[in-house]
Amino acid sequence: MHSICSRRAFSPTLPALLSTLFLLFTLALPHAAQAHRVNIFAWTEGDQVVAECGFNGGNKVKQGQVVVYDAATGAKLQEGRTDDQGVYRFPVPAEGKAHGLRIVVKAGEGHQNEWMMDAAELAAVQTPAIPASAPGAKGAAAPTPSAAGVSSGELQTIVNAALDVKLGPIRRELAEMRVSRPGFSEIFGGIGWLVGLAGIALYFKGRRG
Repeated sequence: MHSICSRRAFSPTLPALLSTLFLLFTLALPHAAQAHRVNIFAWTEGDQVVAECGFNGGNKVKQGQVVVYDAATGAKLQEGRTDDQGVYRFPVPAEGKAHGLRIVVKAGEGHQNEWMMDAAELAAVQTPAIPASAPGAKGAAAPTPSAAGVSSGELQTIVNAALDVKLGPIRRELAEMRVSRPGFSEIFGGIGWLVGLAGIALYFKGRRG
């Protein structure tokens, strides 16, 4: 009788302790890694791509290496470093409009992340038109001036520039929202919380019994 009671008193304790240890492990490991995780998101602004890089703690990636690749061929198209605000800008390459881009940030000590941009998003970017009076434009037909003395092409350029100024912050927010989604480590940590709490509840239930 004594051995049966001992087994009943002990049986709920072991899984509770294992669950608690599992909880501590799953919480400590992901959060230690997440604290130094580097994030990157990019959007179009005018005829440029703007990439912003930062750590989870809120610090910006200063002078981080940014490498731009053709998403289809893997060819390196451009390389540079972020400024003190964690931002790197570059003109939209023709290869990006055709195949899309893969933008990689390297922040040192093995911290690396990447951002994909679709070809459709980049293809919508308009390259500024060359004025008819610019060198190399000889023989080009002169644009028909409007009543205000501004050609239709110049007017379109002005409108597009104004729209880019207005839409730039919106594109940035949409790109940042993609980064803020919970990843595997956050989901795994949440499951660890639930399992650990269930184990603790089982432990106290066994003690009361």
